[in-house]
Amino acid sequence: MRRLSKSHVLTLVVGIILGALALGIVHAATSLTSEVRIGARLLDDGRVEVGLQQQQDSSWVSLEAPASRFLPPTAERGEWHYSTGIAVTGTIADEPVVIVRRPPVMCVLGHAHPADDRFWQWTLAASRVHGIQYGVDLRLYAADDSDDHAADLRDCIASEPIAIATSLPYAEALAAPLAEARDAGILVVTFNSGADDADSVNSLLHIGLDDHSGGVQAGAELNNAGVTGTVLCVIHETDNVGLRQRCEGLKAGYGDAGVVEEMFVDTQGPADVDAVQGLLEERVSAGGIGGVVTLNHDTGMAALAAVEALESDVAVASFGFSDGLAAAVREGKMLFLVWDHPVVQGYLAVSAMALAFSLELSDLNSEVFLNGAKILIEPTLADQDRAAELQSMFRFADRLSGQTEESEGDGP
Repeated sequence: MRRLSKSHVLTLVVGIILGALALGIVHAATSLTSEVRIGARLLDDGRVEVGLQQQQDSSWVSLEAPASRFLPPTAERGEWHYSTGIAVTGTIADEPVVIVRRPPVMCVLGHAHPADDRFWQWTLAASRVHGIQYGVDLRLYAADDSDDHAADLRDCIASEPIAIATSLPYAEALAAPLAEARDAGILVVTFNSGADDADSVNSLLHIGLDDHSGGVQAGAELNNAGVTGTVLCVIHETDNVGLRQRCEGLKAGYGDAGVVEEMFVDTQGPADVDAVQGLLEERVSAGGIGGVVTLNHDTGMAALAAVEALESDVAVASFGFSDGLAAAVREGKMLFLVWDHPVVQGYLAVSAMALAFSLELSDLNSEVFLNGAKILIEPTLADQDRAAELQSMFRFADRLSGQTEESEGDGP
């Protein structure tokens, strides 16, 4: 018999809890429920917790706690706050009543559209698959900028989710809607960009790539390859703090071999790749450039095209992964790739929400137990020797994305 590891058991337990909430069928008691009452208690941290108790056969059954059931100590006096719903059971004319509860809602919010960005295509696809495994109503969002991202958060809040997982590339712009979510009793975790800013928005748990470490690895690998002179660090989202951290790490890893110059080329999807290629051709033609490091798939392809068009010997490397980039590494046209683990990030974002919710269901304070923990994933470097091995990652992630699109439409 196959033995389950502790991690498998935890996943199974949390899945059972959420699956029961999503699909649970409640059989009625033998008599019609005629009375309910509200329970409330003041917690040590200043919050007020509420629940609903039903009377059956002249006795009170266990109190039921809704998903959103906490009134924060900062709540305005005189303002009404509402919990999520609770199904009330009963019988009619001695016939059993079966009540199917609405699956609990969770939201995952990214900061680029999957149709335009391969990383987010894979990340949100992995989140969707994990949401199906947990049996939750998972809402996926993708934004072009901070205003859209904030609007997406408020749209999610309106659906009364039990938890939100959001990327945090611009914490200041998202602080207000995230505060609104917490005030509504919604659990908030963060992932991907913004590890250093997670505490500022009171994220329960942050999961993401160690962007600085990835940059350091890239800089060290450039040194090993004998690259000298100025290295361009191409930033495709100006306000994304995680990309700036990659460039800072690149500066630290590249060391005395030369300088690292940040180059901003804000993109809005594949249509701008030609424009990025033109900007790179112009800068490389100006001279003094020994290498180019891009921070996602699209700008990586643009850098390859620019260097080939100029017939230049400038070294090229990139964060991200695709079959095209892997082929370029295998053929010696690109030095290496930094695999940023989109599937892992998307999957664990849902796990983080489930963990926080399971703590609350167990009458444990998720703020105390998670305490703003940060789980940073070490990037994987793929040089020419490893590029062929990593093709399996590309094929799995693309198959994952294709399967979820076929089963659930075109996605966000």
